[in-house]
Amino acid sequence: MLDFLELGAEGWLRDGRPWQPLREFYGVLGDPVGHSLSPVMHNAALKEREIDAEYLAVRLEPGRLRQLKEGEASRFLAGFNVTAPLKEAVAALCDGRTDQARETGAVNTVRVAEGRWLGHNTDSGGIRTVLAGAWSGDGPPARAIVLGAGGSARAAVQAMMEWGVPHVEIHNRSTAGQERIGHWLTSRGWAETVMVEPLNSHQDAVPDSATIWICCLAAGVDARPYLPVAAGDAPALLLDLRYGDQLPCGDPPLGFTYLDGLPVLLVQGGLAFAWWFGPPVPWQVMRHALAQD
Repeated sequence: MLDFLELGAEGWLRDGRPWQPLREFYGVLGDPVGHSLSPVMHNAALKEREIDAEYLAVRLEPGRLRQLKEGEASRFLAGFNVTAPLKEAVAALCDGRTDQARETGAVNTVRVAEGRWLGHNTDSGGIRTVLAGAWSGDGPPARAIVLGAGGSARAAVQAMMEWGVPHVEIHNRSTAGQERIGHWLTSRGWAETVMVEPLNSHQDAVPDSATIWICCLAAGVDARPYLPVAAGDAPALLLDLRYGDQLPCGDPPLGFTYLDGLPVLLVQGGLAFAWWFGPPVPWQVMRHALAQD
């Protein structure tokens, strides 16, 4: 199977050549998208469920989203996942959204029905499920720090608030990003509860309370300058939502429990599969596909 599709001015290109689908297909939209393991996972699930469709990686520039929705390219497109940097832009184009998508203001899963885009968000459920299973404490941590302010960061904040984390912070580099997520926090009634701060170095600090860090930074950006150099006496966990070649080189801080983004990819992917096709979700097959790649 070819690595990815591209949408050009004249329509689909597959391996640089014009392509027309002959059956329903699903995909993951992003730019870049060649790193994504969603096709491996979802194609294994489709085969297990004997569903006559395929799932492809789709490299799509943000400026071509409306072309995808309104043009001939949408023919046979039955649903798709969304990765950076398109989650907020896709949300704005959806004709309807689930509660999860409305609350985060970002969409990572779309079901296409008679040309209408119905948006959903499975990121927050995936993040909360994975962290609740990995966290060693009896309840939620005292503090959660989210690095970044895009669609995944909103899902992370949503997950932490629903989990009952009493102190949540967002650290982001750009003023524009801080303002956008500040508006979103205001719309959710969290502006007085969730702190938004610049993304500064914290290597001189040692956490004195049980803390989770969730890295939602762009591919290849090293998170270590923005983390303590080591854990203190309290539990410390780092969940980096990236995986594979998106991750920068280097070990996590000393004493931290560490997870990359593959467990979240599995859970949010399974939730998306269930939203498209209903149960049962072939969890073991999807997990095995990710482990083998």
